Amino acid sequence: MSFFSDFEGRIAALFETAPQGYVEPFSFRKLAKRAAKEMENETYEIDGIDTAPALYTVLVSSADDDLMRPLYASITDEVSTFVASQANKKGYVFVGRPLVRFMVDPSLKSGKFAVFAENIDASTLSRLHKEEKVFLAGNAGVGGAAAQSGVVAIPAPAPAPNPLSIDNIIADDGLDVLDEDVLDDLQPLSALDFAAAPKVPQTQRRASAADLPALVPVAADELVPPQVPAPVATALLIDRQTGRTFSFAAPSAIIGRERNQASVVLTDPNISRRHAELKYDGRYWHIIDLRSTNGTLVNDVDVDECVLHDGDLVTVGLTNLEFREN
Repeated sequence: MSFFSDFEGRIAALFETAPQGYVEPFSFRKLAKRAAKEMENETYEIDGIDTAPALYTVLVSSADDDLMRPLYASITDEVSTFVASQANKKGYVFVGRPLVRFMVDPSLKSGKFAVFAENIDASTLSRLHKEEKVFLAGNAGVGGAAAQSGVVAIPAPAPAPNPLSIDNIIADDGLDVLDEDVLDDLQPLSALDFAAAPKVPQTQRRASAADLPALVPVAADELVPPQVPAPVATALLIDRQTGRTFSFAAPSAIIGRERNQASVVLTDPNISRRHAELKYDGRYWHIIDLRSTNGTLVNDVDVDECVLHDGDLVTVGLTNLEFREN
């Protein structure tokens, strides 16, 4: 059996053992082939060593993301193992353990996906591993098809450490790759945590006229004029390429890739989930880079934080946005 078929079988087993209603939204065999192709395209010789990209971003639709989220920890582990095996066959190395992450692209339809590979340094890769671990831990509850089918799931006990896990084979700070003979014995992760169901607030009786306190006459000179709320500061970001306009309001807004993480959602794969923050201080708008993978530029200058002025050009990933104050 080829490793493609073995990989496809492992993924199918994940969905088969998941709560009732889970089905594979697309062909993971095709996804694996696409990831292998992206790896080839982005592998470069560095200091005489063929270095493969260690970061793989998979874009999926919102509907497919809802279905797969409880399985992401296991799915990403399987895809990462596959990528490492392909690198091993070619004699490629990584700057650290390869990272696979799923992100939502609102423009994609259910059943469609895209894969992008990126070369990043070891320190950035290590930070992204920690960021992804936190993200997956916060999204491990029952969702998608399981929630729709009404199935009540019981949390599974954590499995015993697997000495053949990819985490024990590839070190974060090394340039090692997997031994091909070991890969066939790898077991996918399957432990899932499920969030408790939200509590429904109690219904309260509507107050009647008899419940209201008696009105006390007030002299005209004691009347206080009503306070008029101050207008809320708003601003715009205009995509220079498409002309699309993104509006946001004080006190702050997040620029990023994930709809549930950001207010200004962009589909550029070079943009982080939480890429930058726009914050209003009562007089000026500021932009703050949130330690994004590819950084934030204002008027072609890399910045950590700066004040924005009308007409400034903000660059995140490969997207150019013109800032406009309202």
